[in-house]
Amino acid sequence: MSFKVNKKRLSFVAVLPLLVFCVYGQGVYAKTSASEVREVRDLHYGMVLYEFYQENYYSAAVNLITAQAQKRLEHSDNEARLLLGGLYLSYGLHKEAEEIFQNVIDEGASAPVRDRAWFFLGKIRYHKQLFSEAEAALNRVGNSLDELLQEELHTLRSNLLMAQKKYPEAVQSLLRTADGKKRDFDDLGDANYVRFNLGVALIRAGEEQEGRKLVEQVGELRSNDPDMKALRDKANLAMGYSLIKKDPANAREYLQRVRLKGPYSNRALLGLGWAEVELQRYEKALVPWQELASRDRNDVAVFESLLAIGNALERLRVYPQAMTSYQNAINQYEKELVYLELTVEAVKSGRLWTDLLSQTSQNEMGWFWEAELLPNTPEARYLPNMMAGHGFHEAIKNLRDLNFLGNKLDRWSLEMPAFDYMLELRRKTYEAQLNKLTPEQTKNHVIDVRTTRDIYAAELRGIEANNNFMALATDKEQKHFERLASAEEKIWRLSSRPEFGREKSEEYRRRYNFLKGVLVYDVYTTYAIRRWQVTKSLNSLDEVLESTLVQQKSLQSSRDSAPQRFEGFNQKILDQKTRISQLQKNVREAFDEQKHQLQVMVDLELDELRFRLVDYLDQARFSLAHIQDLAINSGKIPFPGDEQE
Repeated sequence: MSFKVNKKRLSFVAVLPLLVFCVYGQGVYAKTSASEVREVRDLHYGMVLYEFYQENYYSAAVNLITAQAQKRLEHSDNEARLLLGGLYLSYGLHKEAEEIFQNVIDEGASAPVRDRAWFFLGKIRYHKQLFSEAEAALNRVGNSLDELLQEELHTLRSNLLMAQKKYPEAVQSLLRTADGKKRDFDDLGDANYVRFNLGVALIRAGEEQEGRKLVEQVGELRSNDPDMKALRDKANLAMGYSLIKKDPANAREYLQRVRLKGPYSNRALLGLGWAEVELQRYEKALVPWQELASRDRNDVAVFESLLAIGNALERLRVYPQAMTSYQNAINQYEKELVYLELTVEAVKSGRLWTDLLSQTSQNEMGWFWEAELLPNTPEARYLPNMMAGHGFHEAIKNLRDLNFLGNKLDRWSLEMPAFDYMLELRRKTYEAQLNKLTPEQTKNHVIDVRTTRDIYAAELRGIEANNNFMALATDKEQKHFERLASAEEKIWRLSSRPEFGREKSEEYRRRYNFLKGVLVYDVYTTYAIRRWQVTKSLNSLDEVLESTLVQQKSLQSSRDSAPQRFEGFNQKILDQKTRISQLQKNVREAFDEQKHQLQVMVDLELDELRFRLVDYLDQARFSLAHIQDLAINSGKIPFPGDEQE
């Protein structure tokens, strides 16, 4: 029995210790604690994080790119770039992500940011199978890496060594703690993925006793976490299958630990039956195989159980039941081959992909595949097992993302005419506003005002030359002077009459002189102030006139440049239409290419399944024919000893 390493989901923190990604589209996770929360000082970066935590990863990436273009990430530039690199990385844009991380390093970022960038570069190169380059990048990681990534770094280094078949070095790497100290096999804490990988590495390195000990520890762990339960089942399954030939009794014990409702239950039931066969307990072998045969026939283990049941009944020498079982297996295999041909036709016609994409959400792209929304069609029954493979899972995810982008571009294409309408409406409104005030009218008005201003300025100069302070009297004061002049004339006429007394005439003249003196005094003493106010008003008028002329020139320039400006917007809209059209073409081509790759992958999987079914069918027919031949030759259903006779 050969072991396969169940590589731990390698997470990486792109911005804060609380942002954890899984590179190959397995998911985005967030972990927070009171000590890990950091202040977000840029509003736009906070909006990006909000979209990110809402699992709107497409919107998060778009908002982040927009904020970068508008230079709105003054305090979060490096962290934002790492986040964008992580988003690119999870969407499979390894080249773009690698460029971002390399630029962060080249620009001399702080030690924590630089260490994370080297870590991500190492991870990218590891998944590209550039093992020497990945090792060089990981060796550049310093001591300031986030605590959540320290254990993962050691796991990644160990997986890198195992990928190069350097199993003893992988063992030593896994046993080394984050601070470089050595630890024992029993001192791995809750690092169950590390424990399992280390056990596999030890077995491959030839140290089976220590390796099996660690795998057994994983098989005995207690946890309510679904991932840990699956890992426990995988460990027990691996141990069970490795002992079916060597120690079937112990193999039976391991296989019985696997849950009946889990991803490895079918293989466990099949192996349990073969362990019973090795112990020559054929009746007990029928129990797990009959349970397995009653399950949905979308797994090779289920098809194998149909043949195995007949084999066990034949070994029990109940030949009529064995013949019935073989005939049932033949019927099931033939029926399944018909379903298989329908699936092949559905794949070739593209119907399977149409049904598949119609079941998925179109709100946002993301890492998680909605397996519970598989189409309820006969051909879709094979998808769950195919999707267990990482390559197939990623291919479907890419197809879904391309479909999302295609729908987004189609919507944008339909919305582009609205920009033409908005531009035309803005042009008409702009022209209507400009026509209300022409530059020529403004210029003539300014000339008239300036002529009047010059008249006032000349009059002020004459007043200053003649020291004519009375010319600056206010309208109210002028009226008072006019009334005094009228009063003086009345006093003069009255004083010429004989009946008007001299004393009374003198009293009136004294009052007149007093009032006139007060008015003259007020005007004379405030002359300097009045002259300064008039001068100030003229200067202010000059400024207003100058500003008006500048605005008039700007207005004229706007009128002259308006057609070119609107033409510029027309060109931008046309360029965007062209770009959208080109992107639609690129997405369609990528979609067709991805669909073709998926079709090739499905064809290979279905061909392998067809080969197995045909092989099982041939074995069932041969076994049935063998029993029938024996019956014909002996004239009865053969029993043990008849063949020798």
